[in-house]
Amino acid sequence: MGIFASNRRFLWIFTTLILISLLLFAAEICFGSINIPISDTLSILLGNPSVHPGWDIIIFESRIPRALTAVAGGIALSVGGLLMQTLFRNPLAGPSVLGITSGSSLAVALVIMATSNSFFLHSVAGTAGIAFSAMGGALLVLLLLLIVSERLKDNVSLLIFGIMLGHFAGAIESILQHRASKESLRDFVLWGMGTFAESRQAEIIILVTITFIATGFVFFLLPALNLLLLGEDYAISMGLRVKRLRKQIILITGLLSGVTTAFCGPVAFIGLAVPHLSRALLRQSDHRRLFPVVLLLGSITALGSDLLSRLLEVPLNAITSALGAPVVIYIIIRGARAKAII
Repeated sequence: MGIFASNRRFLWIFTTLILISLLLFAAEICFGSINIPISDTLSILLGNPSVHPGWDIIIFESRIPRALTAVAGGIALSVGGLLMQTLFRNPLAGPSVLGITSGSSLAVALVIMATSNSFFLHSVAGTAGIAFSAMGGALLVLLLLLIVSERLKDNVSLLIFGIMLGHFAGAIESILQHRASKESLRDFVLWGMGTFAESRQAEIIILVTITFIATGFVFFLLPALNLLLLGEDYAISMGLRVKRLRKQIILITGLLSGVTTAFCGPVAFIGLAVPHLSRALLRQSDHRRLFPVVLLLGSITALGSDLLSRLLEVPLNAITSALGAPVVIYIIIRGARAKAII
């Protein structure tokens, strides 16, 4: 009877989250500085000519790409957060904890603030140049982590190494900010606020493809992740190759957080908060059920945050921080209970 009730609860939650995500995706397309009625939106999506000039351009070239970027970015960050919290068994671990996001941020800082020529930045480097420099920085840090993980036997040492790496990158960023021109500093600050609106078609394809492949690979790791929750010694006794699994988790998280930071900026709190919200919703930490809920809740959080940021005309990270900070505060206050869940 308990198993039946649990299955029914999961199906109810899963179905509800699907409906909410579809509604938010539709709202992303319809609402903004120019509100487009649902009937006209459906007509345009079905290929009928727009009654109002420009509406079809707004939908196909601005809002649908933005919504797709939000979905992919939300999923990538949420899955990365889930993997990090499982690997380190730490409720405050997120996709940026290993310093990969800091590597992306440092690479962007070098491109923006070490280049004082604004014409070069916007005409030659542009959004694509910034995005791919961020991806390059993330991949370099990821490569370093994979090399170091060969020498470090425990996850705590790896966690400390990642945190220190992030602090080192932050120190270099501070030096660059101190010496940067006002224009370059402004551009870097704007990038740091995060956005789902700047990705072009080719970048969206890259983001969606990497997110799809990486999350698909996570699906096959779910039984191993459940074993890892019980402790490394138990997992090893059950035949799990923990060292290989750790490398796989680092690689997947690095790709997910790196590509998201590259094309969306350092979006805050989604990767940290969504796994905890999913556990609270399900009242369990079985990855076989937790994983699909994290996917849906990640896309819902990203879509909702982006919609609010557009309607309120505030930066994306202002919304994600306002939504995510209470979750972190709850984790700190109820630390013992949070650790029990993990």
